[in-house]
Amino acid sequence: MRWFFFILLTTTISCHQRDIWSKIREGNYEIIRKGSYRGKLKYLAQPGEHEATILRFRADIEKNIALFPEITKKFFVITDELKYQYKFTWLDEEKNYLILRYFARIYNHPVYAGYQIQFVIDKKEKQIIQIFITEVPLE
Repeated sequence: MRWFFFILLTTTISCHQRDIWSKIREGNYEIIRKGSYRGKLKYLAQPGEHEATILRFRADIEKNIALFPEITKKFFVITDELKYQYKFTWLDEEKNYLILRYFARIYNHPVYAGYQIQFVIDKKEKQIIQIFITEVPLE
């Protein structure tokens, strides 16, 4: 019985996420906002109870990582080749969201180190509800 619910949950997540990725491929960026997620964030050095959810969403997101440079070009003028990598996850306990952060370095820029894309996941609904993209200043 548990396998049935697992398969149903995985299918539901996959179908919904494919809709998000299909929309982006078609040029519909309504889920994406320029800027950073604002909330009370807790860095998850050890994902613990969230590990399975994080891994499941990372797998889905990373299947579509080739879209990240195109998303970035929609919001910024890009001259570098961008290679995004997963960096870490935050938890917003108040809203019950996980925020997965991906980063692409740019070189020889006087102000910015690169770009970040944050995927906001509603843990209760088991779906990406928002995507944020912004420049990351040099430190």
